[in-house]
Amino acid sequence: MAAPGGLVVRVVLAFLPEKPEKVLLWVLAILFAPVALLVFFFAGPITIWERVPIVTPSQAQMYVDAAKKVSDSTKSPCDPGVTVDWQPLLAIDAVRLDQDFRKASPGRAEDLAWMFIEKSGSCQVCDDGDPPSCTSYPTYRLRSLDEVLDDLRFNAKQREKVKNILQVDLSFLLGVEPDVPSGWTPVEGSLKWPTPGINTITSPFGYRVDPVEGGGNFHTGVDIAAPMGTPVHAAADGIVVVAGWMGNFGYAVYIEHGDMVTIYAHLSKIAVQRGQQVKAGDVIAYSGSTGKSTGPHLHFEVRIHNQPVNPIDYFK
Repeated sequence: MAAPGGLVVRVVLAFLPEKPEKVLLWVLAILFAPVALLVFFFAGPITIWERVPIVTPSQAQMYVDAAKKVSDSTKSPCDPGVTVDWQPLLAIDAVRLDQDFRKASPGRAEDLAWMFIEKSGSCQVCDDGDPPSCTSYPTYRLRSLDEVLDDLRFNAKQREKVKNILQVDLSFLLGVEPDVPSGWTPVEGSLKWPTPGINTITSPFGYRVDPVEGGGNFHTGVDIAAPMGTPVHAAADGIVVVAGWMGNFGYAVYIEHGDMVTIYAHLSKIAVQRGQQVKAGDVIAYSGSTGKSTGPHLHFEVRIHNQPVNPIDYFK
C-alpha cells in the first residue's frame, strides 16, 4: 500500500500534461491566477473611488453648510458678497483625506472654505445725518481652485484627481433622488427631447437642495447629464426670443412656441440668434457649465404663460 504522501503526488501527476513545457504553463497559471483576481477586484475600484467621493449625505452636507456659512459672511449692506461652491471643498478633502471622510469635521470644512475668499477692498453705507455717519464693510473676491491648490501645495497628480472628481455634478451625494427611474427613456410627443440619447436626470423639477449654496429652493426645470459640448436640439418649432448671457443661467436660449417657452441654460456655445425661426430637432446650442453651475449639464425648462411646469410630464 502506497504512503499517503506518494498517493498525493500520483494524483497531482495524473492531472499534469505530459509535455514539460505544458507543465510549466500549468504551474504559472496556478501562480498568477490569484494575482489576476486581486487586480480585477481591487485595482478596478481605485479608479472609480478617485472619481466619486465615498461620502455619506450627512458628511457631504458638512461642506454645503461650511460653504454657505463662509459665503454669508461676505455679504454686507453695500455688497452682495461672493458664493463659495461646496463641491471643490469636498473634492479637495476626498484627495487630502484619501477618501476617509471619518477624518472630516465641520471646522475643517469651514477652514477650507475660507481659503476660497480674499478681501479685495471696502464699501461704505452712510445715513442721512448732518454730517452723515458712514460705516465701512470689507468686500471680497472669490479665489480660483488653482490658487487654493497652490496654497495647499498639491502636486500634479493630486490636482488631476480633484479635477477628475469635479467633472460630474456631485449634488447626488446629498441624497437628492431624480424623479425618473434609472434607464428611463423619454417618450416624445408634442415636444422632442433636447439631448437625444442622453436621458439621465441629475436634478429634478421641484424643491431640492441647492447644489451650489445648499439649503432648499425650487428648481424650475430639470438638469440633464449632458457632457461638455453635447448638441442641444429645439424641443419644438418656434422663435428664438433670447440668445445670450442670462445671469445664473449663463449662456441660454429661450424659444417661444405660442403660450409655451422652452429654456436651455448653462450652454458653452449658442448656434442661433434672437428672432430666428427654428424647427423641432434643430441644433440650437451646445451644453456647458456657464453661470451658476457645478459641472457640465443642460438645464431644460418649460414655461406655460410664464409659469414653470415639470418638463418630464411631456415625455411620459
